[in-house]
Parts: sequence; C-alpha cells; structure tokens
Amino acid sequence: MTAADRSVNPDRRGRRGRRLSAAGTTPAVTATAATAALCWWALRGVDRAALAHAARGTDVTVVALVALGYTAAFSLLDVARFTLVYRRHLAPHVPVRDVTVIVCGKQLLGVFFPPLTKLIAPLYFRRRWQVGAIRTLGATEVLTVADGIVVVTCVGAGAAFGGGLPGGAVPVGSAIATVLAAFLLWMWLPAARRVLPRVRGSAFLSVIARTRPAEMAVQLLLRFGGVVAMCAAWQVLTLAVGADLGRERLAQFCAVFLLATQLPLSVGGYGGPQGVCVLLLTDTWHLLSRADAVALSLLWSSMYLLSRALLSSLFVIPMVRLLKGVPPLCAAEPNGN
Repeated sequence: MTAADRSVNPDRRGRRGRRLSAAGTTPAVTATAATAALCWWALRGVDRAALAHAARGTDVTVVALVALGYTAAFSLLDVARFTLVYRRHLAPHVPVRDVTVIVCGKQLLGVFFPPLTKLIAPLYFRRRWQVGAIRTLGATEVLTVADGIVVVTCVGAGAAFGGGLPGGAVPVGSAIATVLAAFLLWMWLPAARRVLPRVRGSAFLSVIARTRPAEMAVQLLLRFGGVVAMCAAWQVLTLAVGADLGRERLAQFCAVFLLATQLPLSVGGYGGPQGVCVLLLTDTWHLLSRADAVALSLLWSSMYLLSRALLSSLFVIPMVRLLKGVPPLCAAEPNGN
C-alpha cells in the first residue's frame, strides 16, 4: 500500500485511534478502581473523630514543605532525564527550556487524567521537529525501563534487610526483574537481533535498541536521585509524627512505596500512599495507629497534589503557547513514524 493509499484510508486511521483510546482508557479505569478499593480498605474501621484528631495532630506545614521540596527535586531530575533522551534520540538541539515547559506543564493534566500527559511531547515533536508520535512515545519508554530497574533494585535491597516487606512485594519485584532481563537481552544482545527483527526495529522500540548501557546507567543514576529524595521526604514525615523507621525500615518502606507508584494503584496521588502507610506503618510494624497512618497519608497525598498543581500552573500557559505557536523545523531524522 502506498503512502497515498494510507492517507485516504479512514478505516485504518479509525482502528488506530480506537486502539490508542483503549490503551489510554484501560489503565485509567484500573487505577480508579484500585484507588477506590485501597482507600476503602485503609479507612475501614477508622473512626471519623479519631481521624480528625490525628489530622490536627500532624504538622501540616511540615508536610507541605516536604511535598514542595520533593516535587521540585523530582521535577528537576525528570527534566534532566527527558532532556538526555530527547537530545540523543529525537532532536539534538531541543532547548532545555522547551523540555522544562513540557515536563512541568503536563503535570496538571496528570492530576485529572494521566493518559493525557502522553500526548504533549508527541504533539510538540511532531509540530516542531517533524518526529513521529510513535517514535516519541518509544523514547519515553527508555525512562520506563530505567524506572523498572530501580524498582527491582530497591525491592531487592529491602528484602536483603530481612523481614518487613509485604508478602507480595518480592514476587512482583521478581516478575518485573524477569521481564526486564529478557527484554534488555533481546534489545542489546547481537545474537538476539534475529528474533522478531521487525518488531525490534519498529519506531516504538528502536530507541531502546539504540540506547547504550552507558546511557541507561546515567538514567538509573538520575532515577536513584529521586529515590533518595523520596527517602528523605518520608524520613522527615515519619519523624514528625513520632515514628522512627530506622535505616532498614526506611529502605523497605520506600521500596514498597516506589513499587506502588509504578503500578496503576493511584489517581491524583491517592490510593497507593494510603495502602502502603496502613500496610507497613500499622499492620506490619505497629508504629502508628490506623487513624494516624491514614491521616499522614491523606495529608501527604493532598499536599503532593497541590504542589504538583502549583508547579504545573506556572508552566501551563507557556506550554499551550509552545504547542500552538512554534513553527516546524527540520529534525535530524524526519521519518520517525
């Protein structure tokens, strides 16, 4: 079929649109259901008066400052990670300012409907640099692979400290590790290039195939910086409510928390944090009452949501102007569909 035939084939475009719509809607529905279930489980048996008393006993200022600091640190690291990937694989001269506007501005969309955040970068690179949307989406998956490796490493480190992890954390981490190992061997081993070569060379996966181990190591280093920020944030929060986790439990808590962030368990920052705090701080380690754990997690989710919305609000208008006003430029490799 020629390019002209494809351009006038509405059925093909319709099927592709339906597939993309389903791919974006299904995780959102799953996350909404999981969030409702986790919040119901965490709040089960918690007296409303006890929850209000626990919330009043938590220093909201400390939670707000921690959430702002964590959001700023995570956003800076994300800008660095996306800039490296975009410049290496999509457009060598993409301005850091543009990447900053996209990464920070799209967070407000993620608060309401996370799949919408996947549309911003492809739209920008299509209009500005003539890079295909599928290839742009594939470039972001380099970060997803790095996130998976960090999750597996943190779960392994938490398990090395002995008991304390939930029963399902290690099996889930092991499953992720197995899938990642098989995938990266397929991507990087020369002997594996004959296995499904057309799939491996597709626009979506070609970026990962061209990513060198040294590039992945830099991505891992930056992602571990986010883990350090998470550990520091929760160390301050738990100490503020009188629960000293110590080094081992802090590592285990952040391992489970990080695992929860990579699974479709939260909407707007609610769901996963409530489940992790009650599961570990109350049911497993008995450091906080159920009301205290729920109050701390709800305050964290609320302040984290507000901090992301505040940060994103500073970049939303520049992001809209960027997407609407930039003229197209010639990219180094324009045929990235």
